[in-house]
Amino acid sequence: MEMKERVFFEEFDSLYYFHGGSENWAMQGFHFHNQYEIILFLTDGALMEVGNRTYHVRSGDLFLINNKEYHRTSGAAGKTYYRYVLMFEPELLSQMAEVFHYDFSRFFENRPDPFLHRLHLCGENLQKVEKLFEKIEQGIHSQNRDRAESTVRIKLSILELIASINEMYQFFMEREKNKPTQEFVEKPEEEFKDPVLYRDRIEQLKKYIASHVEERLDLNEISSRFYMNRYYLSHYFKKETGFSLTQYVANQKIIAAKALLKEGHSVTDVALALSYNSDSHFISVFKKMTGITPKKYAQSKESKKE
Repeated sequence: MEMKERVFFEEFDSLYYFHGGSENWAMQGFHFHNQYEIILFLTDGALMEVGNRTYHVRSGDLFLINNKEYHRTSGAAGKTYYRYVLMFEPELLSQMAEVFHYDFSRFFENRPDPFLHRLHLCGENLQKVEKLFEKIEQGIHSQNRDRAESTVRIKLSILELIASINEMYQFFMEREKNKPTQEFVEKPEEEFKDPVLYRDRIEQLKKYIASHVEERLDLNEISSRFYMNRYYLSHYFKKETGFSLTQYVANQKIIAAKALLKEGHSVTDVALALSYNSDSHFISVFKKMTGITPKKYAQSKESKKE
């Protein structure tokens, strides 16, 4: 039986750091968390999956993952995989951006297109980044001696690491501009095949729509709230329900509208209660989906009572 893919939210401390190796390393499902994450691999052969992208890892590969991206890592049984892992709250970068007038989060958020999560480091660049990780590690180990001072040093070291990585990423992007597109854009080697992770999220989404049907329910807001890429949310929602997300929301609003009209609420009150742009917009949508106007629908239900 094929193992179903799943996703889970994982809680971490606001600052998480790991430097070492793991054997038989395989996450049981995709996960996401509140923190930005930087991983530097020191061993070949692991598999890194971020969204619908799959990367075959080489030693020296560095990954930047934001707090909205599902991801998982895995490796061959019996092999030890060495790496640095750093996770921290996005607020650290946003707060410091105002202080230094520098966009620290540029490769976590407003990424250029196309974008690869992976930056391969070697030689002096790899040594520089390893030293910066070790500087953060030293700060963490010294926290017991002077916590306040150590916290400041750790934050400054993280900013130094981010600034260096940004510089390397920018150099990489500039260098690749003149290359043919196919040499730069890494196509996904695997794509989700009807994963349980989306099915579970879609069930949660349907419940959310039902309990928030009176709100506007904008697709961008929904995808952000559920930490799902807009394209994949729409794709798998239709695959699972047979409706596009927009159609499903419209249907749920009409069901709610019918119930309110049966209770004797006016067309204006119903349009307002369900966050339609205007009475005319509500009337137009209602007629398109039911074949009659809301006023005639209400009258027909009233006459049946008599």
